[in-house]
Amino acid sequence: MDQTLRASIQTSTFYYFMIVIVLTTISQLSTMMVIVFADIEGKESVVAASVIGPCLIGSFGIIRLLTNMTHLVSDMDDKMKSSNYGNAMQSIPFPILKILFAIIFVIIAIIQLSAIF
Repeated sequence: MDQTLRASIQTSTFYYFMIVIVLTTISQLSTMMVIVFADIEGKESVVAASVIGPCLIGSFGIIRLLTNMTHLVSDMDDKMKSSNYGNAMQSIPFPILKILFAIIFVIIAIIQLSAIF
């Protein structure tokens, strides 16, 4: 793979990752504030849908982005792998991180759903 193309894909994947994290965090915090401070009596299913939707989007988005990073790192040539950047990228446990982030999103959804019902 061309080095410029690889760097562009890595940069955009990182920014997509950050966007998913920020948007999901904002939606989860605003939903939690509604649960805590608003009167949701009779509207539990609407609030529950607003919890599950961002949770699934966030967890699937993170899994996809970290899978992209896994493929990009495995496609490095020997010269890049031996550089400091290559060594640092290879030391990141992407498969573990994607499962960990997905589990965190599911746990947050479960906690919020238990607060609703």
